[in-house]
Amino acid sequence: MFITSSVLAPQSRVVRSLDAHRYARKNLKVPSADEAKGLASVKSEFALRMKKAAEMSMEKVRAQRIIGAQIKGSQMKRTVVLAPLALLFATSLHLVHAAGNVVSIPLQRSFNRNSNILVTRRIARTRKQQGKDMMQLAPDVDFDEDSHDVEPDFGQVRLTDATDTYYYGMISVGTPSQNFTVTFDTGSANMWIPGIRCTSKACLQHNRYDHELSSTYQPLNGQFAIQYGTGEVRGVTGQDTVKVGGITIKGQPFAESISEDEVFELPDTEFDGLFGLAFKSLSSGGLVPPMTKMIEEALVDEPVFAFALSEGHRSFGELLLGGYNKLHYKGELRWMRVTRAKYWQVSMEGIWYGDGKFNMLSLSKNRDVSKIPLDLITGNPTDATLPDSWRQEKADETAEKARKKARRKAKESDPDMDLEEKRKRLSADTSPKLKKLLPARPNASPDTSAIIDTGTSFLLGDPSSVQLISRIIGADFHTGDMSCAHLSELKSFWITLGGFKFEIAPEHYVYRDPVKKTCSSAWVPSYDSPFWVLGDSFLRAYYAVFDVKEKKVGLAPINRPLRHV
Repeated sequence: MFITSSVLAPQSRVVRSLDAHRYARKNLKVPSADEAKGLASVKSEFALRMKKAAEMSMEKVRAQRIIGAQIKGSQMKRTVVLAPLALLFATSLHLVHAAGNVVSIPLQRSFNRNSNILVTRRIARTRKQQGKDMMQLAPDVDFDEDSHDVEPDFGQVRLTDATDTYYYGMISVGTPSQNFTVTFDTGSANMWIPGIRCTSKACLQHNRYDHELSSTYQPLNGQFAIQYGTGEVRGVTGQDTVKVGGITIKGQPFAESISEDEVFELPDTEFDGLFGLAFKSLSSGGLVPPMTKMIEEALVDEPVFAFALSEGHRSFGELLLGGYNKLHYKGELRWMRVTRAKYWQVSMEGIWYGDGKFNMLSLSKNRDVSKIPLDLITGNPTDATLPDSWRQEKADETAEKARKKARRKAKESDPDMDLEEKRKRLSADTSPKLKKLLPARPNASPDTSAIIDTGTSFLLGDPSSVQLISRIIGADFHTGDMSCAHLSELKSFWITLGGFKFEIAPEHYVYRDPVKKTCSSAWVPSYDSPFWVLGDSFLRAYYAVFDVKEKKVGLAPINRPLRHV
């Protein structure tokens, strides 16, 4: 919805082990009769307290309550943790006796769950070092059988799909918490929410933040203004405690708006604000982005986050902060270097339609695309049917493919040799053909690039290429309108990013309005953007992993239906 102005080694600890806690249950001891009696007593007392807590107001049960019970004879300590929202805990209670004199009474996982998982992790590591059996883990704690490390299942944010055009999730700001829905946007770096002083219609229709109600708020006395492709937001800066996916960020800088453009009004915009996930260099006013602060303060396991976007209005996707979920994708992640650490920007080499032989990025340059015969693009023309200039262009593309193939073979034959050393060994009379076999230097700027943007709904690119694409799929170039009757006849587009080809099927590049029952092209011309923008239409087909530290993006076909745990 918004537009803002083999390098990779596997990281085992990043991938969550979703069956983790099962490992810790293998060698559990059966409680004795006295211990079982004591557990029953704790359960009865807990059930009574839960009933009383459920009758209290939401305000009174915010504070965490800890009830301790010690059973003489077995010298066991039992701790029952009551999380803030008692209504979320009206579930069955599972009491499990674990090895090592520790009893865990796990409760059902809530959205803003207790973050004492870090304590559990430290205890587990200590017990591992002492050679003792692992303690019983709560259901929302994972155990990695390879590294024997306890992996908490925090960092998960449920994303709500709004008509396949944008996604939003919940955060809370301040003490006590004030809740807001935000779009998690990889195309911008700032966090902002509506302020109580904002009287724009868009603000009045959404939740507004009142910093006077928060005991942890600190003013930064800065002015904030940011221009998106669809509207502007102005406000003032401050810092406060922000909670997202069970992670608490203290002193997070953000902006509270004092004016918002009409594009943020209902019904077009259901969310309250925006949560930027791009690099700090893009941040307006130099404010530290939330993900950067989480990494700096070691609030996440790894400097990584990942998106799994759902399909269908009111379905649920997932953002995972601090890792990625291997159950959400098929095959292997294909990693691409970020060419400029501002946006999540990668090199873009071409676009092809079906089995076509012509790269539309190069084909549309310096040509009147309205006069290009479509059968030359959609079919397999012979050399005899091509104009001379096109025949040479096709030969150049074929030669480039051969060079890339030779480059891969050269790397496989001598993977340990440094590329710079290879360049030094080239003599002055080395032929240009051999020099082209060497990969370009990392700082070389690609002719065309694309940003991976969760905050943009569709696929934006240079007008000439989009005009050609519109002709191929039968869409109006200006409005995007097209017939729904011939969708089955359309083929996939193939887009090359960072040397890898990715498929964009018709169900992803054609937007079907669920209300109006109409169809329109997701390919949109952009007249002022220096790069392509691959938004949600593209990302619904792929699981996307963003590595902040290594500055790389990984994509793999998404595994549907999404499994939420």
